[in-house]
Amino acid sequence: MIKLPAIFKSHAVFQRDKIFRIWGETDASDVSTRILEDTNIIGKGSAIVTDGSFLLEMEPVEAGGPYSLEVKSGNDIVLLEDVYFGDVWLAGGQSNMEFQLKNSKDADEEIAEAENDRIRFYNVPQIAWVGSELEEAEAKSEWQLCNSDTVGEWSAVGYYFAKALTEESEGIMIGIVGCNWGGTSASAWMSREKLLEYKETKQYIDAYDEAVKGISEAEYNKAYDEYVIYQAEFDKNVGNYYMTNPNPTWDEAISLFGENKYPGPMGPKNWTRPGGLYESMLRRIIPYSMMGCIYYQGEEDDNRPYSYKRLLTSLIEQWRSDFKDDKLAFIVAQLPVFVNEGEDDYKNWPFIREAQAKIGNTIGNGVAVILESGEYHNIHPVNKETVGYRLAFQALHNVYGCMTRWEACGPELDAGFAGDGAFYVDLKCCDSGLMINGDDNFLEDVHMMDYLPSDSGFEIAGEDGIYYNAKAQVMRGETLNEATDDTVNMQGSILTIKLTSDNVKQPKFARYFWKNYGKVRIFGANGIPLAPFRTSDKDGAKALGSRLGDIIDVV
Repeated sequence: MIKLPAIFKSHAVFQRDKIFRIWGETDASDVSTRILEDTNIIGKGSAIVTDGSFLLEMEPVEAGGPYSLEVKSGNDIVLLEDVYFGDVWLAGGQSNMEFQLKNSKDADEEIAEAENDRIRFYNVPQIAWVGSELEEAEAKSEWQLCNSDTVGEWSAVGYYFAKALTEESEGIMIGIVGCNWGGTSASAWMSREKLLEYKETKQYIDAYDEAVKGISEAEYNKAYDEYVIYQAEFDKNVGNYYMTNPNPTWDEAISLFGENKYPGPMGPKNWTRPGGLYESMLRRIIPYSMMGCIYYQGEEDDNRPYSYKRLLTSLIEQWRSDFKDDKLAFIVAQLPVFVNEGEDDYKNWPFIREAQAKIGNTIGNGVAVILESGEYHNIHPVNKETVGYRLAFQALHNVYGCMTRWEACGPELDAGFAGDGAFYVDLKCCDSGLMINGDDNFLEDVHMMDYLPSDSGFEIAGEDGIYYNAKAQVMRGETLNEATDDTVNMQGSILTIKLTSDNVKQPKFARYFWKNYGKVRIFGANGIPLAPFRTSDKDGAKALGSRLGDIIDVV
């Protein structure tokens, strides 16, 4: 008997040029494997079985295929056919990574033209606890080929990311492993032990332990079973109401069909619990060798914005450790604009964006700035092509090295300094200047000494930390004018913006787009928006609330 993890199926993509790992269970004393091209042996390895389990590691294999993978233990043989060695990327996060291609912008046209023999996809089954239901789902799971019959169900971001990579790579097979679930905090994708390491992450465990305290297993299972029945009926009724009513509202839906009990009672079957999906989903594919991870998440942690930097750092640390690869690439999608209709702008998402930028550009391998891809009153924006391609640009620049920084990135803050009653911000990645998104959504060139629109999003504050809208004037930069000005910091292709306000005589701080939602005005010449920033995290800024309720962060 040989039992392999569900991800080891025919049509699989394995990671090229890294240690190849295969693991599982057997009742024999040893196990061996061969990678075959017809009768030619491309690679082979063996391992000793300990207590019925094995982990077999082989020397790296170059890109290629199709091959067969043979796993032999005792008298039993498992044969996987049509497997390739290429680049494997995990598509992690919550609903915006889970968001299916069939629901995205221009889906019909994209699906109809989706034949691509260099992309394959595996979806880790979405089961919230380990048991027979998970095993049944895993038995049905498979690696899918890329065609119009399959791609509609795939992660739209994952699909567009893979498509962009195939447009730049030389014949390399791309495998996307979808491991995501809507409405989940990053804490769901880490172990309990890891979450207990820091106070910022331990708060998730403390909240869970308090919620389940004193509830027996029998009581919980009864409450969960009742919830499943209730919520299925509620969802059916509300769905039908929205489809048949010309002017549906959530308040009316609640008045007609009762309380929305989503996501159900907290406990060992709730997919939002800390550490839950780490056990039932992520661990099922650890330590599958991969090139890296793309990660789109943060919306469900917006009531703990100050802790998100620590949370995301811990997640990356754990994933790299578990996948036995301290160089595992990790690329972050930065949250776009969003606010619900009738909701205040709580200015909490900027803290998450800030954390995503700092982590993505330090311990990570890049951050995809997708600010303009969001939508008003829609937390699931449909333009996923922009997201997938921006993530791919980061991979192509930071991981593959085949795209320049100025192609892959938009303008970013380089430095900031006060002087002469103004605040100057130096922007890098401006080799071809700036573009302004006008009222008609047409990008226009910015010229030296231009004033940017009054609603561009620049603000300055004095010692008191009270921010005011700033006049923003484009100063000299090498790409706009070769002349120099002693009052402006000239560093090659750096472009400087002069910020002033009648309300701030002695500026100390500056920031850009420090809000959840608004019109995105400033872009690089490559069409990528200026990344949000503030020049100091000591400015005293605070989040004003959260769509999930009060800010409950540990600080």
